[in-house]
Amino acid sequence: MLQFREKLKGKKAYIVSVLMVLVALVNLITGDMGLVEFVASPHLQLLLEGLGLGAARAAVASLSDSKKEAL
Repeated sequence: MLQFREKLKGKKAYIVSVLMVLVALVNLITGDMGLVEFVASPHLQLLLEGLGLGAARAAVASLSDSKKEAL
């Protein structure tokens, strides 16, 4: 169990953001809505939140890596 937790260390936010993006895209692809309806629906918000979460996590990782190199 500890090995599994060690493998997930630092990757949980990326996994959640990828799943959020996948759910939004699946709703667009398999739904009965077109692109215009998708833009007006909460699924677009989910997509943007997933992308934002991934970008924020990447920025935090980048900053922590640069601080480690400075030490």
